[in-house]
Amino acid sequence: MEIEISRLVLSELSDVKELIKKVFTTFEAPDYSEEGITHFMTYLDEELEKEVRANQVQLWCGKVNQKIVGALAVRLPEHIALLFVDEAYHRQGIAKQMYQTMLLELKPKKLTVNSSPYAVPAYEKLGFRLQGQEETVSGIRFQPMIAIREEV
Repeated sequence: MEIEISRLVLSELSDVKELIKKVFTTFEAPDYSEEGITHFMTYLDEELEKEVRANQVQLWCGKVNQKIVGALAVRLPEHIALLFVDEAYHRQGIAKQMYQTMLLELKPKKLTVNSSPYAVPAYEKLGFRLQGQEETVSGIRFQPMIAIREEV
């Protein structure tokens, strides 16, 4: 299976949002309150495109046979805002490839993420470590994490 990693083309944003909604509903929503689910979906529907257009968020896509199967969004300068991979493509290196591509392009000295409880092990595999206690804000449960990069 050949995986292509590329920057988001704005015309792909609706496909990316559908992928994120599908994965979120399956893996994240069960850990969230109704408030958290609503808050997340509102962000996707109303804020993400504004942030992309304002160049506050940069987004990478993982594609297999031209189909978007993964998305990684970084809120500049160094915070991972979204990382989702289609369930059928889990554990096939797509998140890692998107992450490595982003590192090569942005060269951040450190990265932070507010990981969902479900995704903590995936972020640990990428080199993140826990930073503080799990929190809940606007109904969204997350574990703050950080990765310090030595070689930039």
